[in-house]
Amino acid sequence: MTDERAASDEAIDRAARIIARALADAEIIIATDRERRQQQGPQMLDTLERFSVLLGKLVEHTEHLADRMTELTEAVAALADARAPAAPVPAPAPTPQLPEMERAFAPGGEGIDVTIESVPGFQGLMELQRALVRLPEVQSAAVRKYQDDEAAIQLVLAQPMTASALAAGITGSTGHPVIVDEALPGQLRLRLRFLDAER
Repeated sequence: MTDERAASDEAIDRAARIIARALADAEIIIATDRERRQQQGPQMLDTLERFSVLLGKLVEHTEHLADRMTELTEAVAALADARAPAAPVPAPAPTPQLPEMERAFAPGGEGIDVTIESVPGFQGLMELQRALVRLPEVQSAAVRKYQDDEAAIQLVLAQPMTASALAAGITGSTGHPVIVDEALPGQLRLRLRFLDAER
């Protein structure tokens, strides 16, 4: 901003000097020709005098205008400095994204194919089936297969239920923590796993 202000001031001063020099040269020419034209009569002499006075006033006004332009340039520069942006305001912290709502399994139909790994023995399988049937959202839970501590259960829901709610219900009823390994409501498939299976 300081370099631009200096360049502007210099251009204004140069223009004022050129105008003043041209007016002064014109005044000199008029004064030089005055004697030569005195023979042409008093009317021409009076006209030249008035023209000379007007030129003098024009020079004064030009110098005054140059001073005013300099003051105006300085005022504009000061205003621009005052309006310069302050330190950048830090961007607001991003709003934390809420976890996407878990999709529930639909009730009815042929049911959900539930696979449960690391079932704690046959007694644990019985507890698991009882825990499922006791859940208010469950209509029926039929064991289709049990081998190598992995159970396949056909689960029919009476009400919509999420996989995490189902795992929490089993955990609460059996006392063994159960986690969700895979939940595919659109394909009616669910895979759960016991964490601390007791063999």
